[in-house]
Amino acid sequence: MRSLKHPLSGAIYDLQPDGTVRVEKDGRSGLFRADGTYISGEILFADPHMCLWVGGRDPHRTSTPERAFGTRPSRRR
Repeated sequence: MRSLKHPLSGAIYDLQPDGTVRVEKDGRSGLFRADGTYISGEILFADPHMCLWVGGRDPHRTSTPERAFGTRPSRRR
């Protein structure tokens, strides 16, 4: 699973198998959705950008190049 350490707070953001993000710091933890919305735990706030980086969709697992790279195929005339 993906895991990142927050550069300022030092909290560990860890992707869980169910797609939620577990945040741990100083022996306390909290569970959040990928958008940073609180679910449960002692930690009540998480950086929403870090949650999205860890828990967001993996760009390497998209079905088409358009979704992965944000481009459209050129049209033939």
